[in-house]
Amino acid sequence: MMVAHPLPLLAILLQLLLSCLPALGYSNRFFYQDILNGNGNGEIHFNGVKLHVDSSQPSMFALRGSNATLSCRYWYEPELSSPRRVRVKWSWLPVMGGHETDVLVAIGPRIHSFGDFRDRVYLRQDSPGDASLVMTELQLNDTGRYRCEVIDGLEDKSATVDLELRGVVFPYQPPHGRYNLTYHDAQQVCQEQDSTLATFEQLFQAWEDGLDWCNAGWLADGTVQYPITKPRSPCGGLGLAPGVRSYGRRHRHLHRYDVFCFSSSLRGKVYYLQHPQKLNLTEAQQACLNDGAQIAKVGQLYAAWKFMGLDRCDAGWLADGSLRYPITNPRRNCGPMEPGVRSFGFAPPHHKHGVYCYSAVVVFPYQPPHGRYNLTYHDAQQVCQEQDSTLATFEQLFQAWKEGLNWCNAGWLADGTVQYPITKPRRPCGGLGLAPGVRSYGSRHRHLHRYDVFCSSSPLRGKVYYLQHPQKLNLTEAQQACFSNGAQIAKVGQLYVAWRFMGLNRCDAGWLADGSLRYPVTNPSRNCGPLEPGVRSFGFPPPYQKHGVYCYSAAG
Repeated sequence: MMVAHPLPLLAILLQLLLSCLPALGYSNRFFYQDILNGNGNGEIHFNGVKLHVDSSQPSMFALRGSNATLSCRYWYEPELSSPRRVRVKWSWLPVMGGHETDVLVAIGPRIHSFGDFRDRVYLRQDSPGDASLVMTELQLNDTGRYRCEVIDGLEDKSATVDLELRGVVFPYQPPHGRYNLTYHDAQQVCQEQDSTLATFEQLFQAWEDGLDWCNAGWLADGTVQYPITKPRSPCGGLGLAPGVRSYGRRHRHLHRYDVFCFSSSLRGKVYYLQHPQKLNLTEAQQACLNDGAQIAKVGQLYAAWKFMGLDRCDAGWLADGSLRYPITNPRRNCGPMEPGVRSFGFAPPHHKHGVYCYSAVVVFPYQPPHGRYNLTYHDAQQVCQEQDSTLATFEQLFQAWKEGLNWCNAGWLADGTVQYPITKPRRPCGGLGLAPGVRSYGSRHRHLHRYDVFCSSSPLRGKVYYLQHPQKLNLTEAQQACFSNGAQIAKVGQLYVAWRFMGLNRCDAGWLADGSLRYPVTNPSRNCGPLEPGVRSFGFPPPYQKHGVYCYSAAG
């Protein structure tokens, strides 16, 4: 009696299962179809060959805004004589719990990323079997467990990598007092302060670093805990050893506590505004706006203290109406003799104090293809808009000058004045006898006079990248290559933002949308121009010349 081979039956059953997937809303069916129908690679058995998947680094740490590579490698035992086409899937389990979310799915050269990870992730594929996930522009909520799953027929193996962001944990209590936040309130107030709910691991690390706080607060997993380094009667009692005290899981809608928030590195900078007089809260908000910035949030102040060493013994307003100041070098008359962010709570809004501002714009000079001093005021408005930016204000240019912007060509500003910043006085730029500063031509006629322009751009939702292409391209080919890659050719303002806030560093000149040729350098090195950070320009070469290209993908 003949026995039917089981493999055709398995294939039929799998096909029947696939026919049900559209009704379930599953979007990746074509990958399974490829496995079943792929030129003899659709076998669903191994005849003694075993698939292995492993990660060489099962946990890793990174900072917001940086890139991270989550390692994953697969191989066969015994080794195969020819490569097989497998399906690689990365998924993410948020630290707050819930269901696994698809991050990326790939088979061969076909790759698709999903949701908030779209166009921020790709496979490294440095060698056969390399399925490592490269994540760019890390966000606060990217913390969690990532699963690398490799599927070959019915063989399905996986490995996990835990990603934790490094940063600073801070306790937060709202203006209306202690123990007033549900879990969902806690999520919202952290978000309002440019932060997210801290995880237990982050709180534990903060406790190891010395955080001591007697008020219990929500964590990302729905538990309520608090860190004690100095046991005392009101905080669990003198008899308990130092540690993180826990109330366990609490009802997310009914119970109310404070919260522990988590923030990481900044894209901009926080500074104490030098102002001739003290300000009430409304005046403080306006003063930051007048300085080309905005009033800082609590998470931003903590991040500036932690990562940028901000040290100022002056209490200042923050966006939530609290009054705080950061100390990295403790000294007399500046609070306790240990580093930290001091708080005076929520002062009456009519009281007069200083203010901490947050700036997240980059100012850049722009000269059009047809040469120097060719723009009326209205032309200047238009070219800035075309470069994904706006006319810079005097306050923004002044701030850029303080940070080192040195440019000898005069340009329009938003108020109709024409000015230029000089950090290194020299003959063609106002003369050697003048001190460094922002030189001004005053207000000029907006229709008759012509100059260059200073534009300003803010952080991007998407990303800028240098396109890996097998050959150099002319301008038309460069535009098409970005389009074929699901993106568009980058604009000048986008490249400056990627350089300033995302650390884009590339010693390869590439086409931009206006026909200019530029490249961004954050880590100066030999053969990459001057030994200082900046965006280098080669002007506007003939469009038939062959170069690389910078693309911009707007997907978040």
